[in-house]
Amino acid sequence: MKNLGSDSIPGEVIAYFEELRVKLAFRMSLMFLCIFSILSYTRYFESMESFSMMAVATIISACCLLIMKSNDRNYLLVFYIYSICGYIIVAFSLMVYHSRIHLVDVLWLMTVVFLAFFTLGRRLGYILLFLSIMVIGLFIFLHLDHQIRILKALTIYQKISLLIELIAAFSLNFYLFYLFLELNSYSEKKLLESYDQVKEQNTRILLQNEEKTTLVREIHHRVKNNLQIVVSLLRMQSQEVDNPEFRILFQESINRIMAMSLIHQRLYQNDNLSQIRIGDYLDELIREIMNLSITEQTVDYEIKTEVGKIGLKTLIPVGLLINELVANSLKHAFEDVTDARIQIEIQREEDNYLRITYSDNGVWKQQIGNSSFGLVLIDTLIEQLEGTKDVCMQGCGTTYTMVILNLEEKDILA
Repeated sequence: MKNLGSDSIPGEVIAYFEELRVKLAFRMSLMFLCIFSILSYTRYFESMESFSMMAVATIISACCLLIMKSNDRNYLLVFYIYSICGYIIVAFSLMVYHSRIHLVDVLWLMTVVFLAFFTLGRRLGYILLFLSIMVIGLFIFLHLDHQIRILKALTIYQKISLLIELIAAFSLNFYLFYLFLELNSYSEKKLLESYDQVKEQNTRILLQNEEKTTLVREIHHRVKNNLQIVVSLLRMQSQEVDNPEFRILFQESINRIMAMSLIHQRLYQNDNLSQIRIGDYLDELIREIMNLSITEQTVDYEIKTEVGKIGLKTLIPVGLLINELVANSLKHAFEDVTDARIQIEIQREEDNYLRITYSDNGVWKQQIGNSSFGLVLIDTLIEQLEGTKDVCMQGCGTTYTMVILNLEEKDILA
């Protein structure tokens, strides 16, 4: 019941705990005042030792009752007084007063420990438990034999007084146990209510997630359709162009748009709306490029990848990169090659980087200048992916080695 934070516990629960602690402090003070007043009267005729203990307990109970009747109702102060002062009184009685029976003192120590655990927290409860065990052990080893030797038979008056004290101690411990059961029952009730609320919230979240999934899927579908419209317009426009070089430029632009359109098409058809298997995507992309290519030569290709799925943020630039490289190979490399072949390999590097190796076995018929739009686009895309490239052109082929950053994994780590 201690340290209830308003940030994590509903106000209704906090109010319930506050009311329970106020109720406990007030009822304990009233009960103690009545019990110890009666015991003070009965012990007055027994011995001054017993009377002094009960009188001090009566005064403490009266002070605590006044605190609870005040406007502040500082129940924590009341619990601290009962726990600490109660332990001191009982421990003093065990170690100093040897002429009285200490049968009930163990019950009072139990009450002190239970009260501290229940109202002030585990730390103070454990401390008082340790101190109680220690004082009981000292009493048994140091004073129990002496007390047994000096004790006398009890009068009927003393037996009644002892019975009253035993009933009081048992009643208080039972009341604390009852409050614990009541608190446990209330907690179970709130737990069930919270479970129902969470279940209802999860159902609502699932419905919202389905709606958002449908919406995102529809967005990808519309983006793909819009890109297809752009492609159709470019094709219609290219048919009105007589210059073959201009038609090639139109086709290159169409290929670039198709590379992006294919991503949205796969996302629309995929269960995962944020990632695509890069191997499958590149396979379909290269087949589309070759189908749209003006060359009639058969080109074999192979894709090897250690990477499974890649997110949209990285996949679009990678798709455009591969589109440019494949288009350049088909356009410049395979005119005099009988067994044309393209190979793409994707490997994982450290720090969320990917190594993409693109190679063909063609003999390039001309050297592309640095001002070529395709090469400028390749450099721009690599820079966007915070990567580097290395080009090796030999008589039997060209190899591009690119090290790029997987932007999605970078964002996750960030």
